Amino acid sequence: MLTAYIFSLLVGGGFLALSVFGDFLDGMDIDVDVDGELDVGGGAEVAKLLSLRTIVYTLFGFGATGAILHAVWGGASAGLTAIVASATGLASGAFISAVFRYLKRSEGGAELGERSFVGLTGEVSLEIAADSAGTVKVVRGERRHSVRARLDATCPDDLPLRAGQSVVVVGMADGIATVVPVDMKLLEE
Repeated sequence: MLTAYIFSLLVGGGFLALSVFGDFLDGMDIDVDVDGELDVGGGAEVAKLLSLRTIVYTLFGFGATGAILHAVWGGASAGLTAIVASATGLASGAFISAVFRYLKRSEGGAELGERSFVGLTGEVSLEIAADSAGTVKVVRGERRHSVRARLDATCPDDLPLRAGQSVVVVGMADGIATVVPVDMKLLEE
């Protein structure tokens, strides 16, 4: 059972560390988003509980508690260790899920709206062509965001935006930014 605890601790802790220190590793082009949600037909509440974030915290809580109790008790109470580790993992996952749902609903945790991206400059990280979306990195406040992006209708069709090219966000809808090259935006003004 110790192997399961250590595995859960490493996997859960690894993803947790990447989500916490992801901004520091941004120069290495590591993008980790642990806020994915599963969408299961009528089981919307179950799907919210099974978000990737919840799974990561559950694994981490289970692994950390199990490894610590195994070290303290020396494996003498393997059954009790497994029960306490499972309960702690599930409780930590449910608690974190509830906290993030509350923050999404409340003003304190409300993200700035999509409109707050409009007018910001960014850098293309994945090529954007007329027929395919790419990604741009945009700094908003003190945080760097990786956002899916597509070309604005005013851009020529033969104009792909390559990685490293500077762009301006001219619109945002459903999480996808509409961008134009910086030099094109300067010509319009």
